[in-house]
Amino acid sequence: MPEALPAAPADLPQWLARVGMRATPPRLAIWQALHDAKDEPDAVELMVLAQQVEPRTSLGTVYRFLRELEQHGLASSRPVAHQRSRWRLGASTESSARNEAALAAVARLAAAFGYRLVPAA
Repeated sequence: MPEALPAAPADLPQWLARVGMRATPPRLAIWQALHDAKDEPDAVELMVLAQQVEPRTSLGTVYRFLRELEQHGLASSRPVAHQRSRWRLGASTESSARNEAALAAVARLAAAFGYRLVPAA
C-alpha cells in the first residue's frame, strides 16, 4: 500500500527515511519542484526547476528519484507519444490498471507453460 505523502515540506526528510530513501539536497529540490508543479512536468523540466534550488541536481538523479517514488507508489508517469513521460505525485489509476493488466498477461503466459505465479513472502 502506498505511503501517504508528507503534509509539509519539513516532513519530507523523515518521510523519505520511512520509505527507505535518503533525503539529499537534489532529491528535496526535485520533490519540491514536482510538488509545486501546476501540470505534469517531464524529467528535463523537473531538472531545470530543481536546479534553481539545488544547482548540483543532475538528470540522472531526477530519473532515479522518480523511479524510486514510482516503485513506492508515490509518483506516477504518463507516457506521451513522441515526447518524454510526464510525472506527478501520487499513484495514477491508469498506471495501476496497466500494472494489473501486465500481471494478468504474465500469469496467463506462465499458465501456458505449466507454471503458476505465487505471491512473494
